[in-house]
Amino acid sequence: MIVTVTLNPSIDRQLVLDDLLVGSVNRAELDQIHPGGKGVNVSRALSSYGVPTFAVLVGASLGGRWFDEKLSDLGIDHEVVMTSGVTRSNLTIVEKNGTVTKINESGFAINEEILNEVKSAIASIDVTGNWVVLAGRLNRGAATDTYLHLAQHARNLGARVAVDASDKELLDAIWTDGPDLIKPNQHELASIVDRNLYSLPEIVEAAREVIDRGVRAVLCSLGADGALYVTANTAVHAEPKTVVSGVPVGAGDILLATFLAGGANNEALSNAVAWSAASVALPGTAIPTPEQAALIDVVLHDDVDAARTLVEVS
Repeated sequence: MIVTVTLNPSIDRQLVLDDLLVGSVNRAELDQIHPGGKGVNVSRALSSYGVPTFAVLVGASLGGRWFDEKLSDLGIDHEVVMTSGVTRSNLTIVEKNGTVTKINESGFAINEEILNEVKSAIASIDVTGNWVVLAGRLNRGAATDTYLHLAQHARNLGARVAVDASDKELLDAIWTDGPDLIKPNQHELASIVDRNLYSLPEIVEAAREVIDRGVRAVLCSLGADGALYVTANTAVHAEPKTVVSGVPVGAGDILLATFLAGGANNEALSNAVAWSAASVALPGTAIPTPEQAALIDVVLHDDVDAARTLVEVS
């Protein structure tokens, strides 16, 4: 079983309209609404993949019960640690010409008491030998080393830990007693090493610098370039054979979920990229089905192309 932890969940909504008129009243149709936040998305993807998962999340006074109902409807085992406040909404606005605008709220604040309840929730599950995924944006006022302390807690319980975060909260989690795996995209990895990354070899080099700090492996999502899985001794690159188009919201969460579900190794990368790519054409943070993922052909490169530059330069 794979346990996910989401401290700052979101209600993910996608609106569709002809044209977004700034400064005017816009009429839109609600196209999709999903329980979200990176950890929740990982659990949703794992459920679709057919792997047991347990979602631990913090729920605010406004929205917490909605998450409880939606996760129950999806058949995902979970525990909602309740606090005061308003659950944030992440809004994706899609115009008829394909322009996508995202508006993400900051969410509610949490305190040490809530974090201790989250730790208790993790401890109530047998995580020995299993993955615990700490994912998503931290709450207002949370210390930037929050994920490090949660990772240490989970590892003390015998778990393997993956972290998907960004900025200083990811940087502060990268220590010898921190996570086993991190899942940045190329922009987040560039931020960690404090330089731009233009090619696949530069991604590998940057990932190895992170590994030297104590992380065992790096799974780096690369947008149109697929993904790289890097350890101290190996680097494997996988990418779709053909270009996929759409809105890649949540694709990185699906990549991480299916990579862990497949064994978190070189062989798991191809299937994970297929699932991630299959989600791009779907609305909002919808999760693909196994049948949709099977339609994506992926190329696995055991040797990283030394001359390959990135489509999306960080």
